[in-house]
Amino acid sequence: SKLLMALVAITALSQTGCSVVHNGYTALTRNGTWNDTVVVLRNRSFSMKAWHRRKHRFCREKYQRDFCAGFRAGYEAVASGSDGCTPAFPPSEYWSWEYQSAEGQAKTSAWYSAFPHGARAAEEDGVANWNQVPMSAALQAEYQQAGVLTHEGALYPIPDPNAPKLPAPAQPQQPAVMVPMADGSTIPLDAIPLGEGERIIPQSINLPQL
Repeated sequence: SKLLMALVAITALSQTGCSVVHNGYTALTRNGTWNDTVVVLRNRSFSMKAWHRRKHRFCREKYQRDFCAGFRAGYEAVASGSDGCTPAFPPSEYWSWEYQSAEGQAKTSAWYSAFPHGARAAEEDGVANWNQVPMSAALQAEYQQAGVLTHEGALYPIPDPNAPKLPAPAQPQQPAVMVPMADGSTIPLDAIPLGEGERIIPQSINLPQL
């Protein structure tokens, strides 16, 4: 009957609903474009917070808007995986006729001077490695033995098998025990030749002053 078919259809949809929702969520969250968008928005939020925490250090800058833009650009570049080096050219907004003047050049210079400050702030906040996927210490050690990864390039320290060993600390030398002789001189106790089974029992021994 139609009622029975409707019940069967509702049951089938209820059983597959979770799977459809899960697959849709997975496709959305693991989508490269969506992931890049989230990372960009996250980095913008972080750079704004970093600027507000540090802007009191740059209150004497004349062109605050451009300095802030350069600071945030440097911060976001490092947060995205860049090495933090200042780019050769400023953003395209500084290419227009509005910046083809003495004041425009000064604003561009403010952007450039702020960029390394933002990059350094990102390194201080520890966001430089957030976009890297860490590997286990065992796998890093295997890569290191194969010459693919050096201990300097690891995300966390790996002992360097080729590192020079530190020399053992020198043992302090014990001062020699001096034995007075009949003529008034003294000689080290170890310098007196003895035969087998012989031993010296001096009447007095000059112990060194420590």
